Amino acid sequence: MHRSRLVGSLVLGLALAVLLGRAVTVFSVGAQPLIYRVTVDNNDLDSVDGIGVPGRLLKLWYKQRNFREGNDTAGDAFKWCAWKNHGNAVLLGSVVVAPDGTWRLDHLREPNTVSMFPAGPAPASCLGGLYTQLLPQTCNLDGTGCTAFNVPTMHWLNVTHLADDNASATASVSGADQAGLAVADGPNDGPEASDVVDVDQNGVDTTVPGFTQGQRVTWKCGVGGTTSCPSIAVHDGSTVVGTDPEYGFVLGMLQAHREGGSIIAGASIPRGQDLGFTANVNVRFRGKLDLNLGCDRPRFFEFSVPPTH
Repeated sequence: MHRSRLVGSLVLGLALAVLLGRAVTVFSVGAQPLIYRVTVDNNDLDSVDGIGVPGRLLKLWYKQRNFREGNDTAGDAFKWCAWKNHGNAVLLGSVVVAPDGTWRLDHLREPNTVSMFPAGPAPASCLGGLYTQLLPQTCNLDGTGCTAFNVPTMHWLNVTHLADDNASATASVSGADQAGLAVADGPNDGPEASDVVDVDQNGVDTTVPGFTQGQRVTWKCGVGGTTSCPSIAVHDGSTVVGTDPEYGFVLGMLQAHREGGSIIAGASIPRGQDLGFTANVNVRFRGKLDLNLGCDRPRFFEFSVPPTH
């Protein structure tokens, strides 16, 4: 069975009672908008869908900075690096929120090229980590009276080899309604159903009983943390009769979402082996898993082979 050819996308929670397709989900109305889908096509941000107050002007901004991947111990210290554009937010586009409360900005690769993944597998430098804030706000139609940005806080993100043929991701974030962490050395499945899975993921919804909304969430391997770390077997499934698409690195991805802002962070390390066939990254992120799944799978991350155009 061939891999899904879906373009990657990110889905968050909504703040309205909205009819989307055949799914109806009721949420409390908030002044700050939320993103519910972000499409990443061949490594670059391509489209963003969201919810806002009908009739308001929606503006979407972004900020990025690099980081050195690591954790909260002195032996493998996380380090923030310089902001892009001196830390100034860049406007991606604007649109009036539709009467049903939805909005969409697409073809973002045409005016802007916003890479969502680090430049290469460099665990000892700032090249190996890239952090992105997606910042939606609603305003009066004349551009005044805009809502404030409000993003979760990433404390650290670390990708490591537990053994020569096994890798994991650990991270810590606070201030998020939903957050998820994944580690991948390739798209979700091989060309055949029998292929080894290339992605592992764990997500947390802090709005459900048992958690405190916005609490700090930490993924750790072994003892401690809020939840367990995702881990995968690193391999090249290519054979003499076929190729199994893989990434040229091991990738850790963190997502975290709340009203007024979302963050996406990626860190990569060397995979430690030569490959028969490599692929660009396309990934679908989801926050609120009960909202208008449509053709989406009910999981936080959906890594896929690049679509054929």
